[in-house]
Amino acid sequence: MMAPGATDSSVKREPVFTLVALAVLVLTVIPVGTAVFWLGFVRGDSPCVMCWEQRMGMILISLVGLFVLRFGPKPKYVGMAVLIACWGMFMGLRHVGMHAARDVGQGFSLEIMGAHTYTWAFFIYWVCAFAMGLLLLMTRPAHLASGVRTLRRLERFAFVAFMVVVAGNVVQAFASTGPPPFMGQSDPIRFSFNPAHWHWSAEEWKPSKWALRGRWAVDKPDLAQVPTDPAKSPLGALPALTVTARRPLGLALDGAPTDLAYLALPADPAAAQPAVDGTGQFLLTTAAGVYLTDASLSKIRRHTIVDVGYSVDLGRFAGAAFLDNGELIAVGENKSYVVLKPNDKANADSNFQYFLESRDQFDEVSRSRFGTVRARLLYIMSAAYDRASNSVYTLTVPNNVAKRLVVSRFDRRDLTLSEEFVPTLAKDAGLALAKDRSLGEFVVTGAVVADGQLFAVSAAYSAVLVLDLATHRITAAYTIPGLVRPTGIAVKNDSFYIVGDDGTLTVVRRPMPATAAPRDSTLR
Repeated sequence: MMAPGATDSSVKREPVFTLVALAVLVLTVIPVGTAVFWLGFVRGDSPCVMCWEQRMGMILISLVGLFVLRFGPKPKYVGMAVLIACWGMFMGLRHVGMHAARDVGQGFSLEIMGAHTYTWAFFIYWVCAFAMGLLLLMTRPAHLASGVRTLRRLERFAFVAFMVVVAGNVVQAFASTGPPPFMGQSDPIRFSFNPAHWHWSAEEWKPSKWALRGRWAVDKPDLAQVPTDPAKSPLGALPALTVTARRPLGLALDGAPTDLAYLALPADPAAAQPAVDGTGQFLLTTAAGVYLTDASLSKIRRHTIVDVGYSVDLGRFAGAAFLDNGELIAVGENKSYVVLKPNDKANADSNFQYFLESRDQFDEVSRSRFGTVRARLLYIMSAAYDRASNSVYTLTVPNNVAKRLVVSRFDRRDLTLSEEFVPTLAKDAGLALAKDRSLGEFVVTGAVVADGQLFAVSAAYSAVLVLDLATHRITAAYTIPGLVRPTGIAVKNDSFYIVGDDGTLTVVRRPMPATAAPRDSTLR
């Protein structure tokens, strides 16, 4: 039943159907047709499994458009097209999310106007959703009441173009992907009509995380899952350090401790060198808290709770260190950081945007992110400041994607990556890795620099690694009896002060430092 005054012929000639036919042609011929005939058959480009999903979604939207041309813009057709477009936008975001952080020009497969092919998918699906909205606005009751339409020449051409493009994709899919149970490759391969060059794979049947980045989604550190038995260390049995004290912190902290640092203050404010008489202060962090205590770790002198979600997402604080100029740094697991400076006259109103508590005790100096190369796709749980090189060091922890121990150094002047390396064992250290084991199994949760050496405490296997910063080699390793899930380490006089996630403080006599070799600060 048509609306009063409407005729079947007038409905057939409505501009809405011309626009739908043009939309089907554009979607079919330009992104999908170009991909299969030009990029595929001519240039030899073949989709990965995610590219196939994006391409099939475009084909399905074109198919819905053909239904609209034949039967009218029924709500079920338009709704289906919108749902497919939503799925396509998600897949486009997920695909780009895997590679968006790569360096300029880097990616997979071929480029179109400076952007790799998969980058265009999100935009194309957005245009499809936008077109569906316009179609709804242009739809009139007469369109919904019309029956089966007789196709005009342009509309018939859209059907023919669709069939040709789909046939081309069937050929390419069979050659590059294969029949079930094969389902394609994680990375694009070169297309060929020669069966000898076909590569059918079932690797993508492996389960992946339900996340925007799929198998590249990195689990955040979880100390509850870390192996703690020192006897199972990849370095085998290690000598034990002497524990001289162990007690609960007894401080009112907002959450579990995540790192610890110590600063020996000069006895005389005009003195150039720190005092060694116990005068000093400790720095403690929790997930979002920053605390300065006295030299005995028994009294909080000042604290603040940082708004870690404001501006740069700091995540969860995992490392902290005293810097020069009376400043300190708190570093998140995601390698974002904030630099703070204690100030008794801080303006609480100006600091409202930075802090959730005690806005009158600190000023925020800067907030940004560490950029890394070898340490990408790896979280960190420690930070240490080296006064000699005026640098901040971080060390990575293993995860479900990568298991590497990477040390990164950032110049204090601009906090930009200056050096990055994977440490190895010193030949004369008397240390050896067990078969099929690696240093990447250690989960470094605290670090401190003293006497040209970096001391790293690992929650895994309750170990302390001694790293010579000049040679980038581990010169010694120790275990600490009774240490469970340490989260921070500091050096005070001749002792390590180690804090655990349960709030326990362990004091350990530290080994005497060896003579440090000359420092080499070249980029590695």
